[in-house]
Formats: sequence, C-alpha cells, structure tokens
Amino acid sequence: MGCTIMNLLSYAPLIVQGTLMTLAAWLVAGLCSFVIGTTLGILSCRHLASDSFSTAVRVYTFIAKGIPAYVQILIAYFVFPAAFGINIPGFIAAVGALAFCSSGYVTEIVRSGINSIPRGQWDACFVLGYPMKATLFRIILPQTFKNILPTLLGEFEQLLKSTSLLASIGITELTRTGMNIISRELNPIPVYLMIACIYLVFSAVLQSIIIMTEAKGQRGNY
Repeated sequence: MGCTIMNLLSYAPLIVQGTLMTLAAWLVAGLCSFVIGTTLGILSCRHLASDSFSTAVRVYTFIAKGIPAYVQILIAYFVFPAAFGINIPGFIAAVGALAFCSSGYVTEIVRSGINSIPRGQWDACFVLGYPMKATLFRIILPQTFKNILPTLLGEFEQLLKSTSLLASIGITELTRTGMNIISRELNPIPVYLMIACIYLVFSAVLQSIIIMTEAKGQRGNY
C-alpha cells in the first residue's frame, strides 16, 4: 500500500514515541558522557595528573574513540551478557555504549581546553595562596568551558545522530519506528524523508545554539 501524508499522520503517535525515545537516549548518554568526560579531562590535565594516571586515561580514550559506536553497542548488547551471564536491557546497553564512546571525545576536549589555559594563571594563583580547588573551579574551569562550549555542543550533536544506531538492536527510537512503518506501508521514500527532516530540525536547533555561543564568546559575553 502506498504511503501518503495522511497515512503518515495516522502514525503520529508512534512517531512521537520514537522521537521521545531518541531524545531520552540522547539526554541520558549525553549526561553520562559529560560527567565522565569532564571528570577524566580535569584529572588528566598536565597540572594535576601523574604520568601513570594520564597514561591510563589515554588508553581509555583510545579505546572509546577507536572502536566504532555501532560495534560498541553490539558488544554491550551481545558480548557482555554472554561473557558475564547477566541480562542487560537493550536501552541500557545501547545508551551505555554511546556514553562510553562519547566520553572519550569529551575527555579530550576538556583536557585540551584546560591545558590551553596559560601556565602563568596557575602560577599566579599559587603565589597568591589560592587552594587548588579554588584555582580550578573559580579561575581555570570557567575559562575552559567558555572556550570549549561550541566544540562540546558539536560533539553532542554528533551523539544525537548516533542514537539512530539503537535501531540495530530493536530499540524503537525514531529510525526504528520509521522502519516499522515501512514494513507496513511498503514505501520507504516518504518515511525516510520524514525521519531525515526530524533529525534536521534537531540539528538546526543545536547548530543555532553553537553559532550563538561562538558569537557570544567572541564578544566575551559568557
């Protein structure tokens, strides 16, 4: 049966549910990757980390960045349960894999941002008797996040698009919802175009935020 606009409208509740699942996966994975990546990025910067810890973090980021997100999802969903005899729900496995993958990039972004702050600022805080915690959270990190915010938002935009990989293990996010509709209507063109438009809307919103933060950064307003 051909798929028309009216047919697609009849699937609106399913499309909304799939979109919400996509956003939920993105938000959870993004929050986890931000927390993990920021923590590792701070602790592994050259002003704080020992050589052994810095090496360990570099190994972590190498693995997280070096294995494709799709393969990481398959490992989390199929390999870990078989290897350890545990049951991992598909959503948790997929979101955990995406968070792990993204955290490698966030770690590098945060660490590079901290390392880009001139050493003289660290030395000045030390001379003035600032404790390390105050130096880090009042002086260094505000400047760091001002500089790296557009790059971080770009990484989270990529993470949003990576949520389409959840369809590979049957999670009914937006892409999988579209595939289910196609199996009923047997006309993929309008369905895939609709899915592409929804992702474009999300990307346009994030791109607008990135452009605004870059403009504010150039004016020094944040």
